[in-house]
Amino acid sequence: MNFQQHKAILDIGSNSFHFVIYQIEKDKSFSVIYRKRIIYRLALQKQNGKSFLSEKDFTQAERIILELIEISNSFLCMITATATSAVREATNAHDFLMHIKKTTGISIEILSGEREAYLIYKAILYSEAKVLSNNILCLDIGGGSTEFILGSSGKILFVESLKLGAVRLSSRFFPNGALDQNKIDESRVFIRTEMLPVREKLISEKVDLVTGNSGTIHAMKALAWTNFAELNLINQDEKTLTREELNKSVELLLSKKTINERKTIPGIEPDRADILPAGAIILQTIFYELNLLGIYLSDYSLREGKLLEVLESDESQC
Repeated sequence: MNFQQHKAILDIGSNSFHFVIYQIEKDKSFSVIYRKRIIYRLALQKQNGKSFLSEKDFTQAERIILELIEISNSFLCMITATATSAVREATNAHDFLMHIKKTTGISIEILSGEREAYLIYKAILYSEAKVLSNNILCLDIGGGSTEFILGSSGKILFVESLKLGAVRLSSRFFPNGALDQNKIDESRVFIRTEMLPVREKLISEKVDLVTGNSGTIHAMKALAWTNFAELNLINQDEKTLTREELNKSVELLLSKKTINERKTIPGIEPDRADILPAGAIILQTIFYELNLLGIYLSDYSLREGKLLEVLESDESQC
């Protein structure tokens, strides 16, 4: 096997470019040796009611990717790049892909919602092999969409990708970052309505483990963990976000009506202060609609799923 010691994965989302370099061992186990997250929100503009990638999006994406290529070159590895909802929904996605290929040499795979869900589930199975035979519900709240994946014994039983994302709902209900109770209520009704098909499918299913790995989920756990005294939370498990932790954290978060006020909350990343309320409302509504008591925080998600696929492809070519 012509083994490459390092692999670089770039996940182009609605909210950020998330870049990770992994150290690969001979047994195909891996660990993160470099991580960089660049906040840049793609396709925020609309044309005839449809999203499109602006000239600025083209140039900024090119600049970011060229910067990341320099980093990957220092580790002697090539970048494998994927893009999710922001790019796949853009009317000029093909032109964007051609531009990036021409200017950087990088080919970007646009993931469908179903394929995105498949890679997430693949990563969860790898990291939680001990519960392979159980029914696992995987949640991923992104900037533009939320994925629901129910699997058992390594097979996906149900998958749904809904257009519920922290960036998308922030733009719709809280465009200037300010929170208004009427808009909060409207957003909850909207999310519940969008979730109806998922709720009808999942509410009666036996679920042994609920897992999640997204910026929103980890951010809400960080908020609960950091403010445990003020929120009167005890006996926290660092790998689980409970309903009580989430409810108390959401109450604290939504009590801060402006972006600047939210930036003062201990444990909040400043660059999430504008979109975290929408993400938190999505997560809380999912808890209510599916009657969840808690969610296990996985360290693995889409990027690791894509890495596993790359490693399998390398082995098959030997």
